[in-house]
Amino acid sequence: MESSRIAVVGAGVMGAATARHLAEAGHHVTLLEREAVGHAKGSSHGTSRVFRLAYADPAFVELAREALAGWSRLEEECAEQLLLRTGTLVFGEAVEGDAAALTAAGASFERLSGREAGWRWPLATAATEPVLFQPDGAVVLADRAHRALVARACAAGAELLEHTSVEEIVPHAGGVRLVDGTGEIDVDAVVVAAGAWAARLLEPLGIELSVSVTRETVAHYGLEGASELPTVVDSAVPGPDLGIEARPEQITYAVASPGLGLKVGLHDSGPVADPNLPGAPWDTVIRWMSGWINRRFPQVDPSPVAAETCLYTSTPDAGFVLERHGRVVVGSACSGHGFKFAPAIGSRLAELAVAAGS
Repeated sequence: MESSRIAVVGAGVMGAATARHLAEAGHHVTLLEREAVGHAKGSSHGTSRVFRLAYADPAFVELAREALAGWSRLEEECAEQLLLRTGTLVFGEAVEGDAAALTAAGASFERLSGREAGWRWPLATAATEPVLFQPDGAVVLADRAHRALVARACAAGAELLEHTSVEEIVPHAGGVRLVDGTGEIDVDAVVVAAGAWAARLLEPLGIELSVSVTRETVAHYGLEGASELPTVVDSAVPGPDLGIEARPEQITYAVASPGLGLKVGLHDSGPVADPNLPGAPWDTVIRWMSGWINRRFPQVDPSPVAAETCLYTSTPDAGFVLERHGRVVVGSACSGHGFKFAPAIGSRLAELAVAAGS
């Protein structure tokens, strides 16, 4: 196979996974990052993310299975633990849809009553509430996994350029020219995995990326032994009285936060944001999460020990955009739940990039 010169714009988890696949396949890869790798201004920072097979769509179940195999291979290659294999607990209205999709995909799970779940784990449950336990769920050690992907890409020959902001993408007959603040880079194809900055970069090319960018809040609560608990996905969400916009994919989740305890988030609840402006945690969302912690984990102090924000770049249906437009490949958006799928999505974007550069 003839090698191509391929640039990847954005060294978040998706860009890093894509660069790793391309470099290991023998292509000449340049990975460009506007900040330093691991910065906290985007979507890939932090210590942990939920990994789950429990989805209401069988396609996401299958994609998660593929990603799990990819994370496991990466663990072996870098000889480092990247997943805490804890299982996933699902509470509430999501149970039926997840059970149907898991059944269709042939994935294992248990149905439990709230009483049974309360016997097995230190959570407060209503005796008859529906609960699903899926044993393949895990905690992705996010910052460690991200670093591993970048390291594997560089070890395979990818060139990493940090603090390099691409200002313009110029396709031409022989390839693509990238213009940054210091000069130009000519390549055969480019993958735009720039998260919240992707839409503005693609708009001059006539490529419309129909996404919204929101600033999400997460809070951390002190809890010893949190890393031994299953990740939790709960259909419980705020009512209209709190002033938090209700959105179709909204859930409350909890995942171990190494070094802090338990990280809690209200998925897809943040206000629309400009990624170039700083933001702060939203106190209203923190109040909801603290109340949820008090109900679901009554042994935990509901006063958070830390709070932070991240950006979501979301499509209307919470799906992903993996597209080729000539020599330009678009890898967006994560829609707030993409991190877990990075090994699988990186493989797909790499295939599109190879086709674009041929």
